[in-house]
Amino acid sequence: MRTLIAIAAFIFYVGLNALPVRADFMNGNILAGLCASEAEWESGGCVGYIVGVADAIDHRHWSSTGGVDGGKYCIPDSATREEIVGLVIKSFDENQDKLGGLALYLVSNAFIDAFDCNADLKYPL
Repeated sequence: MRTLIAIAAFIFYVGLNALPVRADFMNGNILAGLCASEAEWESGGCVGYIVGVADAIDHRHWSSTGGVDGGKYCIPDSATREEIVGLVIKSFDENQDKLGGLALYLVSNAFIDAFDCNADLKYPL
């Protein structure tokens, strides 16, 4: 019985001292830090994030230009992962005053500016 009371007290104590949870979206400073990192897992996070946004913005452009009824992708098929990541890093370097904004917006706008994407998709920063 004492064991059960001790376990219950421990769980109650841990529950009261747990840190509050909050969702936090990545901003440009965090993503730029990942991209500049020497650690493989961090630089991999940079590449994965940018390529994921590239897929999403390309699909969004395709949908806004007609989708299955003649929609067009804005990122050329010939674009390599290295080129896509490089253009985003270049955009970060050229717009350091905007790095406090959401990484999603910064990366999306880099693609819209670099390729012939629908400018109506551009996010305000």
